[in-house]
Amino acid sequence: MIDAPGKAASPFAAVFRRGTNPASPRSPAGLPARKLLTMPSCRRGFTPRSWALKEKSVFESGHKAPPTARSLPVTGKKCFAVDDGSIRLHPSLHRILSVLVLITTFALPQLPAAETSEPAPLAARTLLLDAVNTGDKIVAVGDHGIIVLSPDNGLTWTQSITPTRALLTAVSFPDTHHGWAVGHDGIILATNDSGLTWQRQDDRKALDAVFLDVRFLDLNQGFAVGAYGKFLTTSDGGKTWTPRKPAAEEVHYNRLTVGADSSLYLAGESGTLLRSQDAGKTWSKSEVPYDGSLFGTLALANGDLLVYGLRGHIFRSDDRGATWAPKNSELKVLITSGLRLKNGTIVLGGQGGNFFVSHDDGHTFTAWKPANFGTSIAGMVEANDGAIVTFGEAGAVRVKLP
Repeated sequence: MIDAPGKAASPFAAVFRRGTNPASPRSPAGLPARKLLTMPSCRRGFTPRSWALKEKSVFESGHKAPPTARSLPVTGKKCFAVDDGSIRLHPSLHRILSVLVLITTFALPQLPAAETSEPAPLAARTLLLDAVNTGDKIVAVGDHGIIVLSPDNGLTWTQSITPTRALLTAVSFPDTHHGWAVGHDGIILATNDSGLTWQRQDDRKALDAVFLDVRFLDLNQGFAVGAYGKFLTTSDGGKTWTPRKPAAEEVHYNRLTVGADSSLYLAGESGTLLRSQDAGKTWSKSEVPYDGSLFGTLALANGDLLVYGLRGHIFRSDDRGATWAPKNSELKVLITSGLRLKNGTIVLGGQGGNFFVSHDDGHTFTAWKPANFGTSIAGMVEANDGAIVTFGEAGAVRVKLP
């Protein structure tokens, strides 16, 4: 399928578009506590409803929120901090929490996103969270319902207007014409004309749902996964969706990946890595020796696998996920995306424009930072001309390996 060679096994999302009162019906009790950090000021030049998130504060600071709060009121300039393994990672920080500075815009509390995205001259330079190379173009999705297309390997982009302004977090194309995108506010979009036009397939009722990834195995069978154990399946091309529960714990599912042998791997928080060998009907847990958040899995040659996550953690398996060996990533930064190039080179990327490159199928990695590239990324694809196109807080940026 196109997603396997052309799409990075990136993870996750940005920030919840609305704040929620802990006492409201949308904030059920019984969920783990969060850590909350109050920032002294927002990044200059952005609206009062934007967040500026600094990496050191995110990973090392914070005060515990009430243990029953699913999410906290968005008042002042506050954000959820992260603790590596000892506290669950808030879904709003997953895909682009790589950032030294993470920005996203909030809608008013409890209001659905507007119905149509707006034309934006700099759409390809806004926050983009995922992309796929469909074979004849690159399709990327991001904030405010933005979807952009590039027919020339990421050199130029055109915007497709979509029926939402919600944050879009993931996109999947099983062939060159048919694709699906998901995001916040329970949004599920579909296209049958290579991304030129999009239609909604969700029921417009699950406004609290946050989808973090979508994956279609063919034109009929697909999955949409996300925060708090959200897991939907379809067998009719998205006309109907059925909720499933692949695990007892309601963890945040960050990325669903197809392995070389067609096995499915579902990466999430708290060291969660689930494996299915029957096209998603049943799932078993793969024991990764790490209890922090995992952001994705990368299929290698001969069924070998890589999994990556917080603080530079990389693990490799040569037995289809039965056992895992840690790999040294040199820099302890968040890794959000992975890509295996056509020539076999492996590139992992994420926080602060840091990349890790392997020329020996993931056995060793060397740190690499492109010149004048300091922004964090959420995803990567390999363009048809061999360039790597990254997606993140700076939008779409082409880079080439040294």
